[in-house]
Amino acid sequence: MTNVFLVCAIVGGGLFLLRSLMMVIGLGGDDHHDGEDMGGGDTSVAALKLVTIHGLTAFLLMFGVVGYLMLLNDAEAVWRAGIVAAVTGVVTMAIIAKIFQASQRLQSDGTIYPKDLIGTEGSIYLVIRPGCIGKVQLTARNALKVFDARSQDPAGEITTGTRVKVVDEADVLVVVKN
Repeated sequence: MTNVFLVCAIVGGGLFLLRSLMMVIGLGGDDHHDGEDMGGGDTSVAALKLVTIHGLTAFLLMFGVVGYLMLLNDAEAVWRAGIVAAVTGVVTMAIIAKIFQASQRLQSDGTIYPKDLIGTEGSIYLVIRPGCIGKVQLTARNALKVFDARSQDPAGEITTGTRVKVVDEADVLVVVKN
């Protein structure tokens, strides 16, 4: 049984290390989770989220290491070593799942949707002449951005530096003087 634990530790550790290195250099990591809460909802779905390539390799690694170390201390305690090693492996899988779940919440695609800018205040960056398109400077997603804009009043000109508010979006943002 000692050899079984040792092989699990070596295979699991090697695969876990290889997977981790591949993720760091951008060649892996597609077994992540979708960021849903593991604490609620369907328990079968939550259980499946534990079973990823990274989770399985972490399980093998911890199962092998803990089982091997327990048998080194007490060669007669095969069943106890197996149970403790299995529990440790499952706990490790849960921790890996939580780490992937937390990392998903850190991702953002960075897309700024024009409808989300309605109500945002900013200033004119490039003059908006009657019937023409100019540019407005707004803070979106904690960054200063420049967007195409036109005036809600088709006859009015809005000069550079004028404070405005986005009131609508169509092909470009629609602004009014603030």
